[in-house]
Amino acid sequence: MSIVVNTPQINHFRRPTALVAMVVSLVLVATGCGSSTSANTALSLNGDTVLVDKFEKMILQLADAEQITLENGQATGDVARSVLGAMLRGVATSQIVKQYNEAATQADKDAVLAQMQEDPNFDALGPDLKDLILSMNAEDLVLARIKAPAEKEVAAMYEKAPASLGAMCVQHILVKESATADKVLKLLNEGGDFKKLAGEYSIEPNAGETGGVLGSADGDCLLLSDYQAQFDAGFTAGALLAKPGVPSGPVKSSFGYHVILVRPYADITLSLNALLAKTPGQMLVVGLLATSTVTVGSQYGHFDAATNKIVAN
Repeated sequence: MSIVVNTPQINHFRRPTALVAMVVSLVLVATGCGSSTSANTALSLNGDTVLVDKFEKMILQLADAEQITLENGQATGDVARSVLGAMLRGVATSQIVKQYNEAATQADKDAVLAQMQEDPNFDALGPDLKDLILSMNAEDLVLARIKAPAEKEVAAMYEKAPASLGAMCVQHILVKESATADKVLKLLNEGGDFKKLAGEYSIEPNAGETGGVLGSADGDCLLLSDYQAQFDAGFTAGALLAKPGVPSGPVKSSFGYHVILVRPYADITLSLNALLAKTPGQMLVVGLLATSTVTVGSQYGHFDAATNKIVAN
């Protein structure tokens, strides 16, 4: 599903929205202790691992349930990466649920089981696969109950790693040449006003009025998932590395060179906290993945935080 954000000033440097996406209908997670990145590890996130044999077992069970198709007895690269990506999100969800001292209740599990039993494919699932799906989807219900962190915690998280909150509060200046971006950076570091320089140098429409702020009609911040799904990956990667209040760049995208400023917390307090109040659990999962070290077995690919996907090497 495509998300539309009412920000016409940034439409021209977003990535084209994909009309076709691979869908994995079953969301699975299998974790084990330890932080090994050996050949036996399919992926690892903050010490929780998905082992290769467990992952391959799930692939076979998904195939037996006719949820995926194998070629010569194995999942193709895209299928494997899609399933592994779902498992990675499951690990992140479990970590956020535990971090906020929540847990699935019997009522959660009963609700998920009732829904699963309505699916005509339910009986084709093996018992292990049923248990995994039940556990994962129950944790998704828990995730929806998580409350936004207190403002003091939000401020601390933002100062340490803005993207950890699952949102981005950014303004930028887009120019055609790297040398121009270097000049703008020098002027900013000498005390220049960002909005004034955006109006003078940026080729972004209406930059003089917006100051290069990338926001929506509802505020000065956008969901990180919007950046990952809709924006140029080069720009998003640069924004993820930027520190609050410190101009950075030049960041190259398919549209030119950007000088990026992650806005100081004091400037976006209301917008960020209002955004967090809507879907805090989901935002925290996206933020955790974007700001953690994710290790993926080289035979599958690597995790790209700019797109929130496991991609081919």
